[in-house]
Amino acid sequence: MNTPANTPPELQEIIDFLTDVRPFDQLPNDVLIDAARKMKTTYHRANSEEQILDYESPTLFIVRAGTFDVRDADGSLIDRVGIGGFFGFLSLLTGDSKGHTLHVYEDGLLHRLDQQAFRELRAQSAEFDLFFNQAFEKRLRVGQSRRKENSAWATRIAEIMSPRLISVSPNTSIYDAAQTMTAENVASLLVMDGDTLVGIFTDKDCRKRVIAKQVDIHAPISAVMTKQPITIDHASMVHEASITMSRHQIKHLPVVRQNQVISMVTLSDLIRLQRADPVLIIDQIHKSKDVENLQTITAQIPELLLYLIKMDVRADDLGRILTSVTSALTRRLITLAQDRLGPEPVPFVWLAFGSQGRQDQSAKSDQDNGLLLDNRASPEHDAYFEALAKFVNYGLDACGYVYCPGDVMAQNKQWRMPLHGWQDTFKNWILEPTTHALMHTSIFFDLRDIYTSKGGETLLAELQDTILPAARGNSIFLSMLTQNAIELTPPLGFFKQLVVDNSGEHKDTLDIKKRGMMPITDIARIHALAHGVSAVNTRDRLNALITMNAINERDGKNLLDAHEYIAHQRLLHQGEQLKRSQIPDNHLRPKDFSALTVRHLKDAFRVVRDAQSGLKQTYSSGL
Repeated sequence: MNTPANTPPELQEIIDFLTDVRPFDQLPNDVLIDAARKMKTTYHRANSEEQILDYESPTLFIVRAGTFDVRDADGSLIDRVGIGGFFGFLSLLTGDSKGHTLHVYEDGLLHRLDQQAFRELRAQSAEFDLFFNQAFEKRLRVGQSRRKENSAWATRIAEIMSPRLISVSPNTSIYDAAQTMTAENVASLLVMDGDTLVGIFTDKDCRKRVIAKQVDIHAPISAVMTKQPITIDHASMVHEASITMSRHQIKHLPVVRQNQVISMVTLSDLIRLQRADPVLIIDQIHKSKDVENLQTITAQIPELLLYLIKMDVRADDLGRILTSVTSALTRRLITLAQDRLGPEPVPFVWLAFGSQGRQDQSAKSDQDNGLLLDNRASPEHDAYFEALAKFVNYGLDACGYVYCPGDVMAQNKQWRMPLHGWQDTFKNWILEPTTHALMHTSIFFDLRDIYTSKGGETLLAELQDTILPAARGNSIFLSMLTQNAIELTPPLGFFKQLVVDNSGEHKDTLDIKKRGMMPITDIARIHALAHGVSAVNTRDRLNALITMNAINERDGKNLLDAHEYIAHQRLLHQGEQLKRSQIPDNHLRPKDFSALTVRHLKDAFRVVRDAQSGLKQTYSSGL
């Protein structure tokens, strides 16, 4: 390449390197020289703890020497990048923070190109622009493939099998065996001679070997069972079980560990696992054509919840996953409504409040939503938005998200307003915090946009620009919020025992949502409003408060741990109810807990109680 005679040697080295790296080799001579001149070069030592990626300042990194690992938030390896490779272009192209980290695998050099220079090169060269767009699409495809692989086929049998071992002895009568299958609601039985597996008996055996051949139902099960059944080790992968079933044309596999039978896995378990994939469910939602089809798809959500619990997914992550499904469903219903009603007369934002706003939904969530309209909305436009809201609210209810008992829904005209209406409403709640207004804070101050129509991109930001400054530093409002919040105490008695309801429908239980999770949510919300934190998720709020030293780091981390533990116990409880085909609730029975669980719950509740005391000391002086 021709370069000016006075080109410094270090710049010449970069130019020479880039001329062999695609897509820089496609750039015109002067553009390449200018790009090389704008690059910064840094050295990185292997296994160092330095934070190379900065999502506040998106940068294209080009590996000049060494090897670098890109890992996701869980530490899983996404990509290993060597000489001539790139990373950082996803953030440059999308503006999104992926939560990725970069680790130096081998000592190396990086060339860095900032966002402005990257944009200029894309504008100057179609080949350069096409190269990174194709690289982006390839990364998306790989990511989707890995998610599907990780979420289903790469799962081990031990993670999906039932913990129950349902068996009969070889001398059990066919009649009694059938009675056991009916009582246990299973389609197959293990036949055990002591600890030794001698056969299995299935619904199919009953039809073909008993009914079809008119065998006496009082004969021993050993006469009609499948002897020496094929088994699978508990450490095998799901795809291995699927292949085994297909090869032998069977639907039931006894699961063994060290030659001892511990459970049974069935074809239904494998099918259920495939269905319990949030990525696939969301994909099906996007393709759905009507509410009836969406009902069928969302009927898989309880299975998804059970699967996530079984996989020991963190409660916070699980809440985000379930909320993602709800949000996808909401967006699909909105687009179906638009197909019916035509284009909206003015821009709008569909708002989610409460648990959907906080992204901490569980097995039992109702609707809390509203419509934020452009200020140009007039009374004659309301018929359109009323029809849209009723369609979406009806669809959500049909799919299991029941109507809000307090009527906080977009179909209620009260919660379907132009921007100035919402701004006035929030200001009134903050400046004149009546009892009624305080009740609304636990719902309306946890708001998030689910769908934004074209032209409405700034509406939510304009609303938040009203809420946060008005609440921040408003000592009377914060004090009244605090007084309201500390009335809801953790269930710890004078002698530090767990306090349960003494009577009523939920006698001898404690409401873990009301007495455990909601107090933490309230604490995080009040501190967040006091310090102008825009995050809505409870963990995000606490982490932001810790980072800005608004709360003590140790106290903040204790609250994070308490929130996760309490939420996890709630999910375990709801998972057990779903297994028994019961409607999930939040009422746990302490008598069912182990001593260790009781101790940990008491510790968690003590953290909440101490945090409430701190809240009172900090904000109660406003009255």
